[in-house]
Amino acid sequence: MALTGPCEVRGQNWRGRAFYEVLFMNRVPGGPAGIGNYFNTLGTSSQGTSQVTDARFRALNAEALRREFGGDGVFFNGPRRFVANGFTATAYNNCAQRVMNSLPFYVYGTFEVPNLEAFVSAAPPAYHPLVSRRTNTFIFNAGERVHELITPEGEVYTMFSLSLKGDPNNSIARLATLGERLTLPPGWRYRTRRLDRQLILSSSYDANPPNTVVLDQFEGNYQHNPGQR
Repeated sequence: MALTGPCEVRGQNWRGRAFYEVLFMNRVPGGPAGIGNYFNTLGTSSQGTSQVTDARFRALNAEALRREFGGDGVFFNGPRRFVANGFTATAYNNCAQRVMNSLPFYVYGTFEVPNLEAFVSAAPPAYHPLVSRRTNTFIFNAGERVHELITPEGEVYTMFSLSLKGDPNNSIARLATLGERLTLPPGWRYRTRRLDRQLILSSSYDANPPNTVVLDQFEGNYQHNPGQR
């Protein structure tokens, strides 16, 4: 779908809060790749505890959503917990919300994958940069602990959300032992550090090269942090 009517959404004190994402993907003509829009609940207000909203999200049906809203495939990203403290983001369609099983979603951007069928039928590839086109900032307060992946080329990716999809017991508290649980590819490194000042991760929809994200094997989501070493 075309993205029109940009508007700004802001959130504070979101660290540890539940949110959810649904990607409606389309096949790129002539190849296995896919591209689509992602709908995300960041900045919305849902009724019920995180356990209740987690259950509503897990009850969503990909085929039913595809018939209702279109697309060649649907991918459920979550349930998730936000790791940053706050955010600003550009939503589209004049901030109109799409409601799925009582959960309201904004459309925030475009996602690109190398193989549509593989993406919608299995876990996304871990430790593989994927293009995520959006305009936003993720804000980490001074004194917060951040978790980062470093590629063999020295590029840094900073975690902004964790997933309960593969590990329902995952939590902010369990990040303390994350480094012991990761199985990294050759040349990759993991580090954690406490911030001595505020950190802001920024991305722009039209950035060239485009913004990229990386997932770990537990589907923790890390955004490229250019200039960081």
